[in-house]
Amino acid sequence: MKRYLKTVAMAVAMLAPMYIFTSYAETVAPEVVKQAEQLQKVNVNTASAAELQLLKGIGEAKAKAIVEYRETNGKFASLEDLTKVKGIGPKFIEKNGHLLSL
Repeated sequence: MKRYLKTVAMAVAMLAPMYIFTSYAETVAPEVVKQAEQLQKVNVNTASAAELQLLKGIGEAKAKAIVEYRETNGKFASLEDLTKVKGIGPKFIEKNGHLLSL
């Protein structure tokens, strides 16, 4: 009986931190993610090609195209102006709008 209780106690000791962490992560994580997204907005008028690549659907070529368009035509007046860049469409703005700023 003592051996059984010792085994159960060890199992509880090993699993308790995992349960506590999981419960904590489920309640706090959405708030932390939201705050991180607000802090990590990408300004399309000042971002480098490397920063633009952090967005969903933007690879090296599209990031360079955005920077080149901005250098040629000036700053973007609205997020919708991004659709003037070849390869950028309304779906891109839908997916990334919460991460973009002017």
